[in-house]
Amino acid sequence: MFAKIIKSDKFKHIFGSEFEFINTGFSDGKFNMHFDSQRLDDVINNRALSMFRVYGWKPWAVSLGANQNENDISEEECRKRNIDIVRRPTGGRAVLHANEITYSVVTPIPRNSTAANLYRDIHLLIIEALRKSGKIELDFEKSQPNFHNFYKSEVSSLSCFASAARYEIEFNGKKLVGSAQKISDGVLLQHGSILLGKAYEIISELAKVSSQELKVRLKEFTLAHSTTLEEILHRDVTFDEVAENFYLILNSKH
Repeated sequence: MFAKIIKSDKFKHIFGSEFEFINTGFSDGKFNMHFDSQRLDDVINNRALSMFRVYGWKPWAVSLGANQNENDISEEECRKRNIDIVRRPTGGRAVLHANEITYSVVTPIPRNSTAANLYRDIHLLIIEALRKSGKIELDFEKSQPNFHNFYKSEVSSLSCFASAARYEIEFNGKKLVGSAQKISDGVLLQHGSILLGKAYEIISELAKVSSQELKVRLKEFTLAHSTTLEEILHRDVTFDEVAENFYLILNSKH
């Protein structure tokens, strides 16, 4: 694990005057979700600084949203493939954490800000870091989808990467980063998946749906609405490369 306390005026609007950058590398799903939840509790109780963390998953894992039905995912199929199932403290739909780098932010919400503003500002930070890997024309989703209709669809409602919410990061209209939030006692936990390469679409094979045809449609739908850094840059992009870019951006003065 690598950890460093950073003092930054550049990101003071997100973290305050100082925060901790942490790279915990690859761990199992239970460790990853406990780490984020524990840090949230520690910041609430003034036992720790605000945090920006990067991490990976070993073995791969499906994380379910805090209120998602656990029967959406086949426990048997995950066991066959050595894929963990964990519950996130945040909301949203299922995510297969495979070829990705995951980030998490824990920080008090400033009095002059909101969770929505921080959501946007954290994504601006992410865009700045990702652009260090190449000239990438990333953009925000500008509208908020009708999630009432979205969640009524058996095909589209299971996967986080089947739709983008407002201020989520896209490339050519396809989602690249999926994020979720939890707010407790005025402190924000936001974490999300940044897709490096393919494999996330296997979520369709793990889903409990009523027919094989729907599994195929879910995979097609997910691929049609999402993309990866490898697809955008036409080269392999590693966890270590992106983790280093985050550290350089967060530790920079300008």
